[in-house]
Amino acid sequence: MTMPDPSAFIAAGASAEVYRLEPGVVLKLFHAGIDPGIVTREEDMARIIEATGLPVPRLIRRCAIEGRSGLVYSELAGPNLLAYIGRHPHRAHWALDQMAALQQRISACRIPLRRSRKVVMADDIEAGPIDERLRAAAIDRLEALHEGDGLSHGDLHPGNLIVTDAGVGIVDWSRAAMGTAASDVVRTEMVMRFGPGRGDGTQVGWRESAVRDAAAGWYVHRYRAQSGLDPEALAAWRPLVALAWLRQRAPVRDAAFAAYLNDALRVAGLPPQG
Repeated sequence: MTMPDPSAFIAAGASAEVYRLEPGVVLKLFHAGIDPGIVTREEDMARIIEATGLPVPRLIRRCAIEGRSGLVYSELAGPNLLAYIGRHPHRAHWALDQMAALQQRISACRIPLRRSRKVVMADDIEAGPIDERLRAAAIDRLEALHEGDGLSHGDLHPGNLIVTDAGVGIVDWSRAAMGTAASDVVRTEMVMRFGPGRGDGTQVGWRESAVRDAAAGWYVHRYRAQSGLDPEALAAWRPLVALAWLRQRAPVRDAAFAAYLNDALRVAGLPPQG
């Protein structure tokens, strides 16, 4: 294959660029220098996830272009859930209900994965900017929690859900692992509240902050209402997921996130972050 025309560019992320090759077909072209093992892991994961029957893109093939690895997928055509809510604010509750229902479908999948969410989080906590006393206590607490045997997306948020004519589909399975529903729900809550915003991603005003907090609260409320998830499970995972996120978290709403983290640590009986 040759490099796609620049006019076919759709989006770019930390590891890859996405191009539309033809109607219904897209190319995820990984940046130069990305470990081929990461691409292989996503390729294998895509085939496993597709077999679950979840609404996901179909992997068509792997390719190489000018020394860069690529994966060709069928396209889920439509706006992501965040853009959809922006265009149809009166449908926000419906959209968040869809996200909660899909989260349940994901967690209900039982598939053999070698990648453990607890192991991934432990690595992140070990490498993150965390006080040593807190790090040791957090690792001990993480080891004591139930591993879980359900599918964990690892980064489910409105930007990774696509509203198509056939319903809402799920993309970006690069962080998928075996884990618990509670850890995934907490991750979603945090990304919705404290993830990158518009523009350069770091500027989030008070109005957007209030909307984010309300949307995340509604999502957690609806997930618990639909699933019966115990609030104590969320409280147990909340500080650990937050500490793991410190390794790669962008500087967005830092004061609010610090308050969220320290409150979660307090509730869980863990030392405060300095």
